[in-house]
Amino acid sequence: MRPLFFLLLLANAIVLLLLQATQQFGSEPDRLSQQVNAERLNLVDVSAQSAASERGSANAAAKPACFEVGEFNTQTVASFEQQLAKLASKPTPERRLVQAASSQQIFIPPLPTEEAANRRLTQLRSLGFTDSAVIRDDSVRRWGISLGRFTRSELAEAHLEKLRAAGVSDARIGEYPLNATRYAIRVSMEGAESRDEVKALASKFVGLTLRACH
Repeated sequence: MRPLFFLLLLANAIVLLLLQATQQFGSEPDRLSQQVNAERLNLVDVSAQSAASERGSANAAAKPACFEVGEFNTQTVASFEQQLAKLASKPTPERRLVQAASSQQIFIPPLPTEEAANRRLTQLRSLGFTDSAVIRDDSVRRWGISLGRFTRSELAEAHLEKLRAAGVSDARIGEYPLNATRYAIRVSMEGAESRDEVKALASKFVGLTLRACH
């Protein structure tokens, strides 16, 4: 009887261990199902990543090319912009200040003759603007009237307001020295034809460089 008792006890222990193992790890079909679901999830993730990558590539391809052309002074930047607007491809320009002039000059635009400039100078001094002078150097402002130079823009603006309050409506602010300010132009364009047109236009100006926008 005793051997039979031990055999029954051993059998019960084995059955108990098998039940615990089944509960912990699951049946073979359950494990296979979990593996299949896991593979399915991984496939969905890879597919989503691929779609996102394709969308990013499409957006990058659709983005217009951008070149920065420079450097220009005040005179040449205006000329380049005027000619750029006439191109058939209609590229989109954006002017960027590279370096400002060291100071600003308030001036009256050039008068027809030196005599006319002297008469206007007398009139301005009679209004109390004694720090005025005829511009006599060989520049585009020759025979204009200088009403002062300022290194700070807010001081120049304040003096200009004082002139306008006194009735001097034709005074204006300009860079000094003339053409000392430096500019670059960012040009956004689509297609090889547009790029070729911009490059051909830039080649007509001396000393310009083209580089990709950052």
